[in-house]
Amino acid sequence: METQVGLELCTVGSSETLTIKGRCTIVPGMLIIHSPVFPMLELSHSDDYASVVLQDDIGNIYSLFSQHLSSPQHIYAITPYMPLTDEQQQFFLQRVDAIATKERQLATLNHPLQRNILTTVINLLKQETIMEHAFLFSQQFLQTDLAPSNKRQVLMTFLLSLNQEYKKHRTVQYYAEKQALSPRHFADIVKRESSYTPMEWINMVTVSQAKNLLRQPNILIKQVADELGFPEQFTFRKYFKKHTGMSPSEYQNRK
Repeated sequence: METQVGLELCTVGSSETLTIKGRCTIVPGMLIIHSPVFPMLELSHSDDYASVVLQDDIGNIYSLFSQHLSSPQHIYAITPYMPLTDEQQQFFLQRVDAIATKERQLATLNHPLQRNILTTVINLLKQETIMEHAFLFSQQFLQTDLAPSNKRQVLMTFLLSLNQEYKKHRTVQYYAEKQALSPRHFADIVKRESSYTPMEWINMVTVSQAKNLLRQPNILIKQVADELGFPEQFTFRKYFKKHTGMSPSEYQNRK
């Protein structure tokens, strides 16, 4: 199972979210990037919160972004949410609806050639839609100073490494040693620069990707646990509930 990247358009209600740049309130008309590269944690959401989500395998677009988002400065330049105009919202919703229609059509086909052709069309539509909106987010490079301080560089290097290795490494010591720092000094810098400890960031990234995976239709909780590197399903369930207040199945079934 591939790691997922996605776009989420808030349509009703609001949510409080934490990013590398601090807290933000997501309201209708705002588009969010879901990707391991941009750690986000939903702190709370209104009872009427609703959104439309489009997901694709990150491998399908990673080759394009990896050469341009290869440094901590580049990651920090992107704010992973932005308001869309009415026209942009309509475009996104129409694309998601068109993709869903073709996916329903795919489920009715039996001939291998027809299935392969339609699967290719669906994948291309997903990639094109994600790229269209990635272009909007890329405008932020023109408006951001890409020269963080040395301490900010430690934080961003940590987050870049974390988002690449969180499935295998979830200890503060590991990431401190990667930067030749003692765990205590490393933790002090991260806390000072972001207001959160390294372990809080590790948990944020893991929970964020767990939620991203749990949004996929028909996915089993065991599959998510395996994908995230947990030794067993029970351990993942316990971890997820500790950090979200709900079980993975409760999260899947929420409205």
